[in-house]
Amino acid sequence: MLFLEAAPASAPTIDEAILWAIMLCPLVAWGLIAIYVRKIPVAAGYLAILGVGAACVLSYVTLFNVMDADGGIAIHSHEWFSAGDLVVNLGVRVDGLTAVMLVVVTTVAFLVQVYSTGYMQGDAGYGRYFAHMCLFTVSMLGLVLADNLFQMFIFWELVGLCSYLLIGFWFHKPSAAAAAKKAFIVTRIGDLGLLAALLLVWTRAGTFDVTAIQEWATSGEPEGYIVTLFALGLFAGAAGKSAQFPLHVWLPDAMEGPTPVSALIHAATMVAAGVYLVARFFPVFEASHDAAQFVAWIGAITALVAATIALVQTDVKRVLAYSTISQLGYMMLALGTFGYVAAIFHLFTHAFFKALLFLGSGSVNHATNTFDMRQMGGLKKYMPVTYWTFIIGSLSLAGIFPLAGFWSKDEILLDAWRHDRALWAIGLSVAFMTAFYMFRAIFLTFHGEYKGGQPVDHHDEDSHFHGDPAHPHESPWAMKGPLIVLSVPAIAAGWLAYDHLFKDFIEAALPHAESHGSTFEIGIAISSSVVAVAGIGAAWAVYMKRWVTSESIRATFAPFAIIFENKYYLDRIYEDLFVRTIFHRGWNALLQANDRYVVDGIVNGSGRLAREASSRLRVIQTGQVQSYGLGIVAGVIIIAVAVITANPL
Repeated sequence: MLFLEAAPASAPTIDEAILWAIMLCPLVAWGLIAIYVRKIPVAAGYLAILGVGAACVLSYVTLFNVMDADGGIAIHSHEWFSAGDLVVNLGVRVDGLTAVMLVVVTTVAFLVQVYSTGYMQGDAGYGRYFAHMCLFTVSMLGLVLADNLFQMFIFWELVGLCSYLLIGFWFHKPSAAAAAKKAFIVTRIGDLGLLAALLLVWTRAGTFDVTAIQEWATSGEPEGYIVTLFALGLFAGAAGKSAQFPLHVWLPDAMEGPTPVSALIHAATMVAAGVYLVARFFPVFEASHDAAQFVAWIGAITALVAATIALVQTDVKRVLAYSTISQLGYMMLALGTFGYVAAIFHLFTHAFFKALLFLGSGSVNHATNTFDMRQMGGLKKYMPVTYWTFIIGSLSLAGIFPLAGFWSKDEILLDAWRHDRALWAIGLSVAFMTAFYMFRAIFLTFHGEYKGGQPVDHHDEDSHFHGDPAHPHESPWAMKGPLIVLSVPAIAAGWLAYDHLFKDFIEAALPHAESHGSTFEIGIAISSSVVAVAGIGAAWAVYMKRWVTSESIRATFAPFAIIFENKYYLDRIYEDLFVRTIFHRGWNALLQANDRYVVDGIVNGSGRLAREASSRLRVIQTGQVQSYGLGIVAGVIIIAVAVITANPL
């Protein structure tokens, strides 16, 4: 079955083969690397670049076709299988939201593959790395293109599997193996909610089709609490993937994976999947204001909690990890305040400047063999390209005019202002902290005197570091090139909002939803800019001029510093309360008791019963033939007497 859905705007004329080819190109690259060239490092890297690059070109073709059609929705769907009343389709859906996500995923993925050829050079698992990266790209593209929730769930889980493989890429390191398991388990907790939502919508709406679900939720047919439960189930899955409070604890530990992995899946793609899921089913949340309010406040709490923890981190990658969590909270806050356009626009801009920052941190690590900012300093003169691109990414993240982050962040603050001033106040305070912790990282890493880095262990077969950390140098062009390219959208991507092209394009993907787009507001722009500049100025005063030392600030706010440094004790609570107490001492003890007293009781009891019965019966088994003969005669006599008694002559 092939059909094209009617839409308010003209449907985009896109060949179905192009859409399937977007997924097929990296899939073929994965297959070739995994089967044939995994042990040929150079070929593996080039195949990954070729496969993802082809998908990137086709994604831009798709974007331009959808733009020519002024948005619209095109769906190519085929019946996959049926079981009774259950009919599941396999198809692709293209609209403004899909086109934007395709470009984001493939552009960042392509640049990360190029960067990885330099960063991962010499690694023992070089071919395996590129195979995993291609499979992840396929999974993310399948998730974005899926036209029904069932198909989306399959790719959703495949994305989780690839994340596990990439976070634990250096599996010989206990910290990496533990981080991979933690990410997999925590995100699966959220996925239980998504699975429950999938089952609920099938039993109530009888469909998995995205458009049909949107129409069902907004039709007024289902009870309000059913729509709310469905929306909350969707958000549970989104909270796991997009690291929302309280399921955010896996993302900082995921930094144990290679840095290009963090740039791709923990900045631009996988963690954005939760935001994409909520945006894809945005009409459902519009139909349930309770669920939308819940999303907004969880987003605000996530943004605030992560930003405060980022203030005290000493590992530059973990600063970026908590920053990512905070910005994802921003996006959820926007979706909860019905700022659909603002949320997707911030997802769009954030993908570029945060990928730039992660790759910049990898460049620094390549030169110093450490992510610890306390062992860096003074790298500006050694690594000018890395420094200036990192500055661009940080200014964009801080929301400085006219860089990309300024436009998208202000859209979110404007929606929060219109919806709830308390949410706006939280967003504004997070903007100050964002500027502060990013420039704290810059001043500690690139300014001052170089502190020597971390000595390298050349006996580590998986080490990609081959230089001398005592004499840092700029990264090779395979790494510098992507930094320079990503700097362009980090500067200019925000200008798309100025003429409302982005707003109109994205809104066309929601023909059944109300328009909640934002417009530029000078008051919001001034207040956010003042706050961002104040954050930068505060970091400069503390870490450059040292008018106030960080030690004195910590001593003054010691209780808060301790809480932030211990990450609000959430990891300890989860470990002590849930893992050790509830699961180990409680649930595991219950299972152990069941195994010992119920399962073993039945098995051992059956054995004891048989043994006791045999011990009673074996006394009549003497082994003497005359005794058996006597028994037979006695039996015959008893039977004869019984028969005669029952039938007298």
